[in-house]
Amino acid sequence: RHSLADIADAWKGLSINNARRGSMTSCRMSVGNALDCAARHEFLESIQVAIVQLFQKKPLQECELVQIQDSVRNLVESEAGPLIYDFFKDKLLKKGMVILREFMKNDLGLVLLKKMSDQWNYFYTQILPTLQAMLYPLPNKDVSIRKVTMLEFRDVVVLKVGIEDTLNSVAREDVPTQIIQMFLVLQGIHDGFPPSENYARLERLAAKVINPYLGFFGFYEGSSKPTIESSLKPTTKVKHLEKTEAYELDIKTNRPKSTNPLVTKSLHHHRHAHGHLFSHILEPLVEQDTVRRHSIDTSPRMSAVGS
Repeated sequence: RHSLADIADAWKGLSINNARRGSMTSCRMSVGNALDCAARHEFLESIQVAIVQLFQKKPLQECELVQIQDSVRNLVESEAGPLIYDFFKDKLLKKGMVILREFMKNDLGLVLLKKMSDQWNYFYTQILPTLQAMLYPLPNKDVSIRKVTMLEFRDVVVLKVGIEDTLNSVAREDVPTQIIQMFLVLQGIHDGFPPSENYARLERLAAKVINPYLGFFGFYEGSSKPTIESSLKPTTKVKHLEKTEAYELDIKTNRPKSTNPLVTKSLHHHRHAHGHLFSHILEPLVEQDTVRRHSIDTSPRMSAVGS
């Protein structure tokens, strides 16, 4: 985890080391490095203030977005650039999610659902795209800004306010459509394979309000317990996938694909002969995929749910 002090110390250490390498020019270099360090600290402070205010629902000032992008770009090009992503993920993002949660942490029932609907709508339409615009100069990591932000909203906001008890106490028709949209969107964000326990918790919540519901762990019909259960179990260890091939399982055994040449040849022939009959079923739903898995719900209220 990193703080402003950690990053400032990193810059200070780099400045001192650079100053020791020279002779006559070392003094001029150390002064320049000190000024650069102060400027970078100011850049980081401006980014921190802007992100916190975004979660406090304070609008950006005129031209502020461009200034923040320039600050991010300058920091990325500095020696401490690799720390910026972790600083956002470990400090700023968690602080922002706690701010959103504070608005509804003591509420239950329909009041909680109404406030969560409002928070989700603001988060999804305002905070998320603005964060992506602010931080787009950051180099891509294993987990994108969009994905890590959505996962933090799921873990810190949705699953920490007693929504399970609320859904047990209200009728399905009283659940706002924004809550259904929230479940479907967040279920499209995978955090590893097998999915984590938090992913499984969210799936059970979605199954309570969407009937029928086809999830990762089974087929649900209005209950948090699947009527047809899959053989997969959630894990507490998150391992992010980079290739969809990690999901490919043997069709008959639900085990990883066999390395037996005869079996491999047979499956290869079967897929080409039948037009990849099972490939669209076994492939995972990944972020920014053009195909998304969804539930079948014929009720007219679902038509109001946006994408």
